[in-house]
Amino acid sequence: MALHEAYDVKIVEIVPKRKRSYLHWLAYSFVPGSKVEIDNQPMELSDYAGVVLGFPKWTFSCPPLNKFIRGLTGVQVPAFFLLMSCGGFDEKRFMRVFIHELRGVGWNVVDSLTIRRKSIQEGTYMASVESFAKRIEEKLRLR
Repeated sequence: MALHEAYDVKIVEIVPKRKRSYLHWLAYSFVPGSKVEIDNQPMELSDYAGVVLGFPKWTFSCPPLNKFIRGLTGVQVPAFFLLMSCGGFDEKRFMRVFIHELRGVGWNVVDSLTIRRKSIQEGTYMASVESFAKRIEEKLRLR
C-alpha cells in the first residue's frame, strides 16, 4: 500500500531562490552547514505524525536542505524517516552524522533509506522504496 493511500500526504519541494550552475552548487556543498536562501516558508510540524524527508547527498553539505531544516518547528513531535539519494562516496558516514545532528536538536529520527544513483538508473530501487514505505506504515501504526 502506498503511503498516500493510507495517510493524508503533503508534498513540499525545497526550492532555492536563485538558480545556480553545477559548479556553484558543488563549491557550496564543500562548506559544511552552508545555507542558501529558499522560497519555502518556515513550517510547523507538531500536527504531523510522521515526516519523510527526501534529499540528495551532495559532497559534504546540501545548502537548500540546511536552510529548510532550520526553518522547521515542532520537530520533537513527528517521527522522521530520511530518504537519501547518492551517487558518490561516503554515504554511510554522511547519513550517520546527519542523523546524529538531527537527534541532537530533538528530532525523532526513526528510520532511513539510502538509494544509490546506479539503482535509480537501472530501475532496481523500487523494492527498497516499497519496503521502506511498509516500515514507515508499521512504525506510524505503533505510535
